[in-house]
Amino acid sequence: MMKKVATLIGLLLILGAAACSQTGSLEGVATPTPLPTPVVPEKPQYTVEVGTVVNALTFNGRISPVTEANLAFETSGLVSTVNVSEGDDVSAGTVLAELDISSEEKAVRDAEQALIEAQRKLEEAEAEHAEKLLQAEISLQKNMLGQEDGDDGQTLFNLERAVAQAQTAVNNAAQQYQAALSDQNADPDRLNALAQQLENAEQELLLAQDNLEEAQAGSGVSTSDELDRIQAELEYTKLLQGIGPEMQWAVEKAEQALAEARENLQKAQLIAPFDGRILSISIQRGSSAEPFQTAVVMAQLDALEITANLDASDLEQLSVGQTAQISLINRPETVLNGTVRTLPYPYGGGAGESDDDETVVRISIDSDANLTLGELAEVTITLQEKENVLWLPPAAIRHFQGRDFVVVQQAGGQQRVDVRLGIESEDRVEILEGVEAGQTIVGE
Repeated sequence: MMKKVATLIGLLLILGAAACSQTGSLEGVATPTPLPTPVVPEKPQYTVEVGTVVNALTFNGRISPVTEANLAFETSGLVSTVNVSEGDDVSAGTVLAELDISSEEKAVRDAEQALIEAQRKLEEAEAEHAEKLLQAEISLQKNMLGQEDGDDGQTLFNLERAVAQAQTAVNNAAQQYQAALSDQNADPDRLNALAQQLENAEQELLLAQDNLEEAQAGSGVSTSDELDRIQAELEYTKLLQGIGPEMQWAVEKAEQALAEARENLQKAQLIAPFDGRILSISIQRGSSAEPFQTAVVMAQLDALEITANLDASDLEQLSVGQTAQISLINRPETVLNGTVRTLPYPYGGGAGESDDDETVVRISIDSDANLTLGELAEVTITLQEKENVLWLPPAAIRHFQGRDFVVVQQAGGQQRVDVRLGIESEDRVEILEGVEAGQTIVGE
């Protein structure tokens, strides 16, 4: 019995403790704080002002040489020597690098020797011909003097000499006329003149022959003597025509072969075209070179300019001759003036200076200011400038479905007003219509 009573009392104590715990919990709950009303930010306001609006194009460029050459071999082969390093200053004519040219050098030496030999043979032939001509003239003169003394003999000699000279003139005129006929581009007037010249020479020859025959008929010269004189005359006339063209042709052929050999040798060499500095080298001794692939880049550093790659939208706004303001990136305190020198086709009306110049604008610099090759610069070109115009900052203007408008703050509230825009800069937009100076504009 006592055990049941004790159990009941324990249960009552537990229930009482639980009740007290629930009561304390309700008393400790915090009262919720009401949410604050959100603060509506004020919209920015702008004033329509009167001033200057400048539309300018600004871009970055790099200091570059005005004259630059990309040098390449004109034939393939192994590079045998590279005589310069990047940064070297060289003079015009310096051999910068060359391929294995042993065979080309031998070909030049052989061609030089062949030319010397051809020239020697020509000189010997000319000397021998001159001696024969002298002997023939002496023989003809002796023959004439042996046939007849006095004035008749001298007269016959002079007449025969006139015939020989007339025959030479006919031969020369005939050669010139035939050469002109073989030329498809010959001038018709020149052909007619040469034909007339040949006809005149033939008439002179006939006249000289008639005079000689008439003199011979009255001189009483024997048939044998006459035949000797004719033989001497023919020999002399033949020699007057000079040596055959074969010797001269051989010399000309040797000269052409030497020129070709030297040209082939030059194709295997890189030669500096002007005084300048080596900017880059893409070959080394023992490497393989391909024809017309740039191996050495050199430039003249006494004249520098700015080059920049621009897209079509920028290029179409530029024209040759526009003035530019130049600020050096590393030296912003240095400001220079310049001029747009060239633009690529079609923006500048002509092709670029190389195949890689399709997007390159070149700007000349009025003074060097101790410029450094490769230095970066900021270029600003004024495209259009207007003074005393209405303007607003770009943030004041709103755009919707092709419509440009502003929100004007008025005494009775706000009003949307369409505007017509003019030129623009980074911080100003010209307002052509829609607002007046001093009006307050509400931004977004």
